[in-house]
Amino acid sequence: MHVFPDTGLDRMRSAHKVLMTTPFEPMQLDRGYANRTLRIDVGACKAETHPVSRQMKDLWTGGKGFDLWLMLKEVNEKTKWDSPQNPICFSSGPLGGTASFPGSGKTLVTAISPMTDSIIDCNVGGNFGPYLKWAGFDALVVTGRAEEDVIVLIDVTGRKITIEKAPLESVDSHVLAEELTAMYALDEDDKRNIAVVSAGRGAEHTRMGVLNFSFYDWRRQVARLKQAGRGGIGTVFRNKRIKALVIRCPDMTPKWTVAKSPVEKIFSDNICRSQLATVDLARIKMIMDKWNNDPEYVIEMMQDVQEQFRYLPKDALDAMSRGLKLSRGQLYHIATFYKSFSLKPLGETVIQVCMGTACHVKGAPRLLDAFERELGVKSGETTRDGKFTIDPVACLGCCSLAPVVKMGDDILGSVTTKTVPAILKERSAGGRK
Repeated sequence: MHVFPDTGLDRMRSAHKVLMTTPFEPMQLDRGYANRTLRIDVGACKAETHPVSRQMKDLWTGGKGFDLWLMLKEVNEKTKWDSPQNPICFSSGPLGGTASFPGSGKTLVTAISPMTDSIIDCNVGGNFGPYLKWAGFDALVVTGRAEEDVIVLIDVTGRKITIEKAPLESVDSHVLAEELTAMYALDEDDKRNIAVVSAGRGAEHTRMGVLNFSFYDWRRQVARLKQAGRGGIGTVFRNKRIKALVIRCPDMTPKWTVAKSPVEKIFSDNICRSQLATVDLARIKMIMDKWNNDPEYVIEMMQDVQEQFRYLPKDALDAMSRGLKLSRGQLYHIATFYKSFSLKPLGETVIQVCMGTACHVKGAPRLLDAFERELGVKSGETTRDGKFTIDPVACLGCCSLAPVVKMGDDILGSVTTKTVPAILKERSAGGRK
């Protein structure tokens, strides 16, 4: 197991107590079917497989149909939403995990709803459904109720299913998904092979709790979540004292790096990059101390980091995540929501060309072309010497001065393409227009 220092993952893992281990062999799919389902009873600590009959495929196909078929075998007229035998059923259908059809990455989930006391279904993205199919299971039934919080692990690589007591992991899904993704992955590349299903603390106090399904975002290097949001199935999940379902698959696609990917330029603004020197991390701590390490002021802290480094370095966000006890996902949500933040280094001077209506009418597109031509970079890019970054913006609020350019803190009005070379020359020399 890979060691992750300073995160407490080894301490969490050592606190696990394995209650059950059941070996299994992955299955090759035949025309979209593994021809078996998996049933896990967390109360009895038992996992077993059942065959998929020809009748099931002919009548129900998969997905919601399989869920309903399997559910009706588990319940009776007395089963309530909080009965241990109320099953949560997962299925992705015969096309699950393929890349040829829209929606093939979805998982269909069913249970008796705490909100309606009737059977409810919902669908969700994330990687759990496809990974379950690749593990060789057409559907999963989870039933029973554990005595303490447990994690159910379907380890395709290790060819085993375990139920483990997990007392130290977070309950909140956005943190738990990151912890378990890091805990069960061998390295950074292996994180994309982990999928986590969890419900979070809110599901313990309301009947409308959702189920969160994780997927690993290679651009932000963080586990992100999709929601199965209908019917309160997350409430059923936490009622069963399940902290998480985790599935770990082997590599299903060739490894690749962002730098070699043809989509790198498209997503370059959202890719976490760069490493800070150890001495620089002390500056991050000073910024957090300035705001009393209060997570309520995280945006202000991020603004200070951006001002000092001209972007939000990956190591800075990691340090803030540890120091403020916030998930990296929360920080990256903020960083990518606000236009003023950048995840890649910006130039010493950011050239913002206003593309609003008034500026557009007065030649802003030609002005943008002039800056790109003079600097030899495209919009969103930074010059090799690190002096300038071109950033077209929707509006600078100076319509009477159109066309408008903002260079650093300076507003330049009535700019023309002929004046662009002189503006850049003066700015390069350290002057201001």
